Amino acid sequence: MISQFRKHRLSFITLGCALLTLLFFGVNTIAYQALIIDKHSEGQDQLLDYVIELRNELKNYHILPFALADNPTLLAFMGSPQNTNLKQRLQRQLEDLTHVSKTQDWFILSQKGDLLVSSEQSPHFKLSDYFNKEDLSSVLKEQQGEYILISGYNAEYNQSAHLVLAPVYTATGLAGAVAVRINVSDLIERWNVSDDLVVMTDQNNLIFLASKLSRLLVNNWLESHTDVQFLNRTRAQIYHLNNEYFLLQNVTLDDLKWQVHYLSNLNGIQKKAQNIAFISLGVFALVFLFWLYRRERALKIASKLENELLIADSALRQRVLIENTHVGLLQLTKRGEISFVNPMGLRYFGERAQLNGHFLSDFLPDCSENQIALSFITSLQSYKTPDAAFTSTLLEREVVLQKDNGQTFPALLSISSLEWSDSQGYLVTLINISKRKKAELNLLDANSRLEERVLERTNALEVAQKELLRTEKLAAIGQMSTAIAHELNQPLTGIRTLAYTAELLLKRQDTEQALKTLMDLESLVVRMQKLTSELKVLAYRRPEQLAPTLIRASLDRAIENLGDDVHDVHWDIKLSPLDSVLAEPTRLERIFSNLISNSVQACTEQKIPTHIQVCLTLKNDRITINYQDNGPGIDKAQLTHIFEPFFTTKDIGKGLGLGLAISANLAKDMNGTLQACHNLDSQLIFRLTLLKA
Repeated sequence: MISQFRKHRLSFITLGCALLTLLFFGVNTIAYQALIIDKHSEGQDQLLDYVIELRNELKNYHILPFALADNPTLLAFMGSPQNTNLKQRLQRQLEDLTHVSKTQDWFILSQKGDLLVSSEQSPHFKLSDYFNKEDLSSVLKEQQGEYILISGYNAEYNQSAHLVLAPVYTATGLAGAVAVRINVSDLIERWNVSDDLVVMTDQNNLIFLASKLSRLLVNNWLESHTDVQFLNRTRAQIYHLNNEYFLLQNVTLDDLKWQVHYLSNLNGIQKKAQNIAFISLGVFALVFLFWLYRRERALKIASKLENELLIADSALRQRVLIENTHVGLLQLTKRGEISFVNPMGLRYFGERAQLNGHFLSDFLPDCSENQIALSFITSLQSYKTPDAAFTSTLLEREVVLQKDNGQTFPALLSISSLEWSDSQGYLVTLINISKRKKAELNLLDANSRLEERVLERTNALEVAQKELLRTEKLAAIGQMSTAIAHELNQPLTGIRTLAYTAELLLKRQDTEQALKTLMDLESLVVRMQKLTSELKVLAYRRPEQLAPTLIRASLDRAIENLGDDVHDVHWDIKLSPLDSVLAEPTRLERIFSNLISNSVQACTEQKIPTHIQVCLTLKNDRITINYQDNGPGIDKAQLTHIFEPFFTTKDIGKGLGLGLAISANLAKDMNGTLQACHNLDSQLIFRLTLLKA
């Protein structure tokens, strides 16, 4: 059980690390949810305070246009808008009101929304760029006698403007309105007290008021949020801005169609959640480490008890093993005295032998096999410690041991050094090899008898082989003699007949016919001369030295020597003029001549035009010349015999069957080979392989 705990120690540590990781992420997630829920609640309260403060701020602007709505100058001007004097006086009053009220601009509008008078405090601001007069007229008619707050939008500048309107009535009814352009940016200065952001948008979702990062907010910034749901099922929106995350909350002012957006910075929440997770992780780690300490301490105590049991069990097993082993075991002290013998060792030396307290040298007779072992024991008795090289020679050493009755037996001796904490000694291993020695002697005797029988059989085989070679030579000579006799008898018979015919023709004085007969006789003589020359080629001596030979040049000379016989041959030669091999030019030409002659004769018999293709391949230091024609080829069964002398597929009298045999011998003389095989289309191909020059 303790060993199993040790094996799983790493698993426990790995599991603990995994639990710590899960605990960190779990506590971090829960803490973050709790903090963000609390932040959401605080944001709602803060947003409500901002709305109330905004309402109070706007109330201060409600009364501003009404302060001028009943002004006599304004009423007189509304009755006579073309009066220049009234317009100038009214414009000065608007300028004074702009400075006193700290607003941006004051305007006097007609009932139709036309601009009549302006304070002209903002030279770059044009009312018509933000407000349509038809919309202004419509608003005045809809909100008669009431306070009006409207917003206008300039698409070119991407800006908005806000007006507070108060209607102006004369005796004829609604004459126009007093408009004040307001700015609520002072609110931002009061709200800009933390890392949170406040943004206000109008009915066109255009930002007209923002604290801090206003330039980083784009037009469609409200569309780039992420919807989330807290653990209490509250839904909210997370907004990412400038590498920071904000909790987005908003409220809509229905009467103004404005929206107040409150963005709570979540960076502090993330740090707090991580701190809580780290603290929880530390507490859990301390508890886990304390548990590991207690567990390891219990394991050490249990391991100590288990080791004691294992040592006792091991000692018992060793005792049983030593007593029941089939090898003799002796323990020697550092002086070479025998201190322990197992039962098999006693059986080797005799049951009554007294070994303990004696030196091992007492049981080693003085003979050549025991000299090294005796030297080792003698060095121990003289208190000399043998070196490692000397001890290594006593591994599986054959010695002769003496029993208590004086008899000797061969044994395999091994001595190994043993070291304990407080002493040193040697372990001696003995194996009785009497049976093995007897088997070795029997094996030597059997080997000796077997060698004699093998020698006798070898001599008999050599005699039989010589007789077989003699028989084969006689058979080959007989076959060759028969073929030569056949080839010579035919022309000799013809010569005899033609000679007799020529004699008769000469007696009749028919000279012309006699000359023709003599010419036929001469052709038969040439045929016999060709046979003897080809037989002479078979006995060519191998060239003493090969020289670099151009393949294309040798092929061209062979074609030239064949003369008119190859006049109608179609050639496909794919050889470079510089390709060369180690060969004898005459022999290489003879090989090409034999191959071409066979191709021409075969195609002529089949009455087809001759096509010959020659190409080569290079592999390592050898060049293979591939020769192929369009002839009828040869059967696969006859392919293995085509290089044998006098083998031919032609009719009697049309070929000796020596051309390919001669070509194969010529290739062999040039340290090459000539082989024949079929390609995938069963066409015959000759491959001449020679050394590259």
